[in-house]
Amino acid sequence: MPEVLGIGHITLTVSDVKRSAEFYNRVLDTQTVLDVEDEYGPFVVDASPSFVLGFRKHEATSQADVFAPSRVGLDHCGFHVADRGQLEAWEARLDEQGVSHSGIVEDPYGLHLSFKDPDNIALEFFCPPEQG
Repeated sequence: MPEVLGIGHITLTVSDVKRSAEFYNRVLDTQTVLDVEDEYGPFVVDASPSFVLGFRKHEATSQADVFAPSRVGLDHCGFHVADRGQLEAWEARLDEQGVSHSGIVEDPYGLHLSFKDPDNIALEFFCPPEQG
């Protein structure tokens, strides 16, 4: 079987690429590395040492549209962290940035810290139970 090294990038359809890029840069400390308009519309890419996020606005994307996890497509995007201490540090970071969140929630699957981006896209920091 061919090997997969991990997820290289995720591109999200958003209502405002610059607003989304600024949010992720501010909250996740990513850096914008590409800001173009191509045949599909505006496209911005933010990068960190461990992941890359793209933001695209399609011509048909309504400014009023918002994310809903119940529709076909993305349910949420999870960023794994090393342990509870890192999760607590992310909770403090979200508080510093004024980003509403769930607080740390523990269940049989692990520790979760959920929040949403400006288009209501569901995001979480996650730590599996054996690491918590």
